[in-house]
Amino acid sequence: MDAEIDVVFGQDRSGPSRVQSWKLLDVWSLELPEVTNASLISWVCLIFFPSWRKLPSAVLLGPVINAIFYTLIAGAVLISGNQDAKINFSCLEGIRAMFANSDACFAGWLHYCVFDPLVGLGEVLDSRQVKVPHLLVVPCLFMTMLVGPIGFLMYLTLRFIVLWSKDDGDYMAQ
Repeated sequence: MDAEIDVVFGQDRSGPSRVQSWKLLDVWSLELPEVTNASLISWVCLIFFPSWRKLPSAVLLGPVINAIFYTLIAGAVLISGNQDAKINFSCLEGIRAMFANSDACFAGWLHYCVFDPLVGLGEVLDSRQVKVPHLLVVPCLFMTMLVGPIGFLMYLTLRFIVLWSKDDGDYMAQ
């Protein structure tokens, strides 16, 4: 059942649906997705410890770990010379073709795992500054974790409503 693996970049030679893979610290890149769990540290801190003095530093831990792996994997994809992973951001078909490579797809997932917690951190820090109750922010954080832009827009809407309800006439300036 095991496919023959090329030592350099682990090209699966079992057929037309080749899987691109490589080893990092004696672990195949296809086995690395567990590293994305590092971002869960960020989400736990954001949801349960929003007033913690060291929150920004703690939240950065997950994104930094994922950013390191993103850099390694994206670099490996770029230098592998794999013709299946052509980079073309000018059309949807080019992006879809790029993500047909499992390592490129994983790098794309890591990209989300880096930036979504940072958006969540911005939501929590901003909510503390403008006094949005944290219990109202928690659903926005869950949505930011699951479907980033929707959660971000939810937070901005909540922020606007809270500031507008204070009715100090300056809700757009904050």
